[in-house]
Amino acid sequence: MGNVIQKYSTKEVSRLLKIPVGNLRKWERTFEGMLYVQRTKTGARLYTDYEIDTLKKIKLLKDKNIKDEDVKYILETNIQVEYNDESDEKEESEDYNQYEMMISLQHETVESVEKLTNSIFSFKEEVLQETKEEIKNEVKKEINLGHNKTTSLVQSYSQMLLDTSDQTKDELQRLRQEIEQENEEKLFIHQKLEEREVHFQEFVQHFREAAASKQEQSIKTKMSKWLSHFTKDKKEEDSIKPHY
Repeated sequence: MGNVIQKYSTKEVSRLLKIPVGNLRKWERTFEGMLYVQRTKTGARLYTDYEIDTLKKIKLLKDKNIKDEDVKYILETNIQVEYNDESDEKEESEDYNQYEMMISLQHETVESVEKLTNSIFSFKEEVLQETKEEIKNEVKKEINLGHNKTTSLVQSYSQMLLDTSDQTKDELQRLRQEIEQENEEKLFIHQKLEEREVHFQEFVQHFREAAASKQEQSIKTKMSKWLSHFTKDKKEEDSIKPHY
């Protein structure tokens, strides 16, 4: 039969490595991806020899007050970490110096990367500034060119408006003269109509007077004729009457 993988509970690991249960759970979260703790159906944690070995390394590094990010770096780069409770101070000092050297190297690498990043950023800023200046100059040229074109166009439109304004003034003057002439003609016609109306009224009055005078003369003539006939008849009657 194959080898059976030994599994340990949280309490067993805590007692074996002398690590508080709270630290085990905290390290499981902090160093996620480096500790592969299995769970039972009820949620209980199970540790294998691999997790125990990793926990030994973490405990050794944490006991030396190494920061969590440095611990992660050491574990990720697989730097050899020896866990030996019976090792003397000299060995621990050598290990600690080795860790310090690796950490210092890591810090120097980070600083170099930061300097390189800053240099790239500075170069990028310079390129952007130069590009902005070039764009600004090009924009100024375009603006000046557009301004000249706009000025010429405005002058052209202004002259056209002036010409149109002069034409409009002439046209308005001509229309004003035509209106005045038309008003004068209307006034003249109105006066003629008034004069004709007066003449017509005078004619009507004269006609009425003439008609009345003619009628009166006719009546007089008729009366004269009637009186003449009456007188004539009377004389004839008197002449033929017998004389007694």
